[in-house]
Amino acid sequence: MRPFGSRSWPDDLLIVSLSARGLHVKLATLRTWCSNNFILVNLVRTIILIYGKILIKTEEKYVGVILRTDTQNMLADHYKAKARTARHCGHRIWAIEDMTGWLMPKELKQLYMARVDCHLIHGCEIPPDSEDVHVMQLCQVQISFLRQMLNIHCHSMIVPLFTETGIKPPRVCCLLLVLSHLMHWRGRSNNIKKLWAKYLIKAATRLPFQCPILVLTMFTTIGDIKDYSKLVHKLMLEWLQGEIDSSEKLYLLHDHRETQKDKGPAQTQKHQEAITSIKLSTHLLALEILRYVNHGNQPVPRSDRLCRFCRKEVESPEHALITCTSSDEVVQLRVIFLE
Repeated sequence: MRPFGSRSWPDDLLIVSLSARGLHVKLATLRTWCSNNFILVNLVRTIILIYGKILIKTEEKYVGVILRTDTQNMLADHYKAKARTARHCGHRIWAIEDMTGWLMPKELKQLYMARVDCHLIHGCEIPPDSEDVHVMQLCQVQISFLRQMLNIHCHSMIVPLFTETGIKPPRVCCLLLVLSHLMHWRGRSNNIKKLWAKYLIKAATRLPFQCPILVLTMFTTIGDIKDYSKLVHKLMLEWLQGEIDSSEKLYLLHDHRETQKDKGPAQTQKHQEAITSIKLSTHLLALEILRYVNHGNQPVPRSDRLCRFCRKEVESPEHALITCTSSDEVVQLRVIFLE
């Protein structure tokens, strides 16, 4: 039989190639011809037949990014792998303390940014985070590490983790990185893929706070993208402070401002952990303990969470540390501390 390259019918087309390069050239020719004649290829009815012994894989790693062809999201395994690697690196950081002793939050933050954060943001400019199910894996790794860094329990509020460490939430961090990449690409070319832009716009709507819709057109300038990036950062700070100011538990952080950057009032482990537990309301005083509900106890009104010694006032941190005089041991420790 005489070899042939293609066969055409009024409503059908057959293309044959003996190599991947030849098939690429023929498909490029078909694309040009369809564009010139205003014809669209019906992808639903397009069939590919491969003859011979060819290895067909459903998973491949390209430049560190894992791709799959048999899942709805081709990067689903990439998110899982990066979350697993980030968690493993976090465990290795905690193993360092076995050799060096206690590490301060400032030192742990440096290790986190160097060894964990790089995996949480890896490849974020390829698929903007438009799906919650995959991003939540990365968020859980970050939240778990930050809680252990501050030594607070697993039921503590999430927002103070970001305000007390200065680390951004994963969604906000990734979006800001993508916008910075977009400014770089915009300076080189005006061609932005429509599907990628659609995912980026959707990712901007999935932030934990309300944000204006991102508009991307051929007339969008680098200045517009830069202004939007600054707006996202500003709204993030306002959202974090608003969440704290509206929380009854975090009343000690209302309108709080740090006086010295990266410097805390305590330089020992016990003092640091005690101050953090008071500020974030994760202490064991009645004000916090009687807040929770379980199968045997109902929530106690705030006015009834009385001091275990005087039984007159609410057992809050300020009452236990400053004003209560019903316990001689507490009074003696207070005098020693103030001296």
